[in-house]
Amino acid sequence: MPVGEADKGIGAKKGTIYYGIQAQSSLVDWWHDPLKKEPYKHSGLLNTFIIRPSLIYGISSDLNLMISTNLGVRTMIWDQDQKSIHHRSESSHTDYDNAHGNVLGDTDIVFRYLARNAGHGEGLRLFLGGGLVVPSKSVLTSDPFFLDNKEEEKEHRHFSLSSGAYKYVLEQQVFFKRETNPVFFGGFILYKNPINESKYGFKPSPTLNVSASMTFKRFDQRDSSVGYGLGLFKSGQAYWNGLPAPNSKSTSIIPSLSYLINSRFGALSFNIQKPFFIDGSFSSNEGNIGQGSDIWQFTVSLRKI
Repeated sequence: MPVGEADKGIGAKKGTIYYGIQAQSSLVDWWHDPLKKEPYKHSGLLNTFIIRPSLIYGISSDLNLMISTNLGVRTMIWDQDQKSIHHRSESSHTDYDNAHGNVLGDTDIVFRYLARNAGHGEGLRLFLGGGLVVPSKSVLTSDPFFLDNKEEEKEHRHFSLSSGAYKYVLEQQVFFKRETNPVFFGGFILYKNPINESKYGFKPSPTLNVSASMTFKRFDQRDSSVGYGLGLFKSGQAYWNGLPAPNSKSTSIIPSLSYLINSRFGALSFNIQKPFFIDGSFSSNEGNIGQGSDIWQFTVSLRKI
């Protein structure tokens, strides 16, 4: 189970179903400089908790269907005494002036061609995939940056669980399993690009996720393993009503550490990640001003036939 991803590195034989579930927490401690109409430092926490059930079904010996969805909540904790039209303590499951609340996020539907599949044995796994991201109704309904300058800035929210836009997905996975350490190694490339704008005029960033990992077996009574990973995540330009959205472009490096055990419930993985920005910044901050963030991600994954 590479870097805590329950749907990666495994191909299902014809008629076989793999069930997976991930629980992921993301903790973002953010700040940005004072604004013209709010001349004080802004800071707070943006915490996300997502449960991601997934299913891989073997349509044939060389074709799999993977379906996964996101269920959860994103919560802003505003730690300032001053009132702001930009930030406040609130959650994504509630409605707001420019947001529809919901606990359902995006759903991915991906078909995978198993060019090589060693199954549970030693050898190569080479998968090629493509599919669709279906948005949910947990979306922003207007531009939170007021980029067109047609109206005075008013109360608004900056975050949601979904972008509201359909996207196409392309992926490639290459993994190798053997008896000696590292017993499992390889990586995947995942590219998502919006097909259209949301019904409210938002076109999200295209994203590229490149991840490599190695798993080292400990040969103990728990049949446990330790995994090391390194990821690259790149986000392109997003747009509101055809105008470039601030802070949407970024590049980050994401080292990770995993602990894996085989339990009576299935393969269980505990994963911690620490993203570091090479360029760009935290996307929910205001405009091109002095800003920063400290981000940690924690994932627990379970996979079972």
